Amino acid sequence: MIDIQPTMDDSQVMDFVSRGSVVLEGVVSDDFNRQCGTLPAGRINEFACTPGFRNEVLLHPEVAGVARSLLGRNFFMPITAHHHLYEESHPGQTWHSDGLSEYGYGVNHLQCYYYPQDVTLEDGPTMVLPGSHHRLVDREAIAHYGDILGQLSLTVPAGTVVLTHYGIWHKAGPKLNAKRRGMIKFSYFRNAPPKRDWLIESEEIPPYANRERHLYANEVESYRDMARRQRTWNWLCGADTTPDVSHGAKLFIDARPLSEIVNE
Repeated sequence: MIDIQPTMDDSQVMDFVSRGSVVLEGVVSDDFNRQCGTLPAGRINEFACTPGFRNEVLLHPEVAGVARSLLGRNFFMPITAHHHLYEESHPGQTWHSDGLSEYGYGVNHLQCYYYPQDVTLEDGPTMVLPGSHHRLVDREAIAHYGDILGQLSLTVPAGTVVLTHYGIWHKAGPKLNAKRRGMIKFSYFRNAPPKRDWLIESEEIPPYANRERHLYANEVESYRDMARRQRTWNWLCGADTTPDVSHGAKLFIDARPLSEIVNE
């Protein structure tokens, strides 16, 4: 089996529990970014299934290291990906969470975005709302929102990979130019019961310590957020035996265990 090492420590996992995303800026090589960024639109989905994409992006030590930290050993790795390409100006999207967004407290599915080119505010960046993965709602119920205090615009350098909780609220921002802006979207899935086997200094499980209050949350919402975070932290550490009821998109996304993947 390919040996993927975890890269996150307790504090970084706590941050993910709070925010629902990890941003790895510029980790993919410039040469590979250029190769991907110049492909014709109709070939990029095909390209995303090649050994080159798998080795340069999906199995990149920093990218796969986050997946290993949050999903455990022998996680499911995608064998397909989806390309979202914008070449003309457009008004952007409404806020939404994707089709079968997870509910419950577990972390079983990471939805990820790879940007082969720089993304500026004028390019219509992906926007995510930190902490919103704790707020499961019907996607139509949040579509009317405009800007939300604390939203994060992913204006990132080429080669950036962003890993998010599948349930996070997100959208494409308004695109103000006719410059090509592409993003390749893929997912990792859990394949093992949760336990605290990321980078640790002591076998003793520390109490959840991230007290971050999201800017859009009032006092009562923030209190509820903290209770949800504590439950998720306990679950990830294997200290909460409550059965998790999370449901993701694995039924319709092709993936296979890391143990079945070989280097090519």
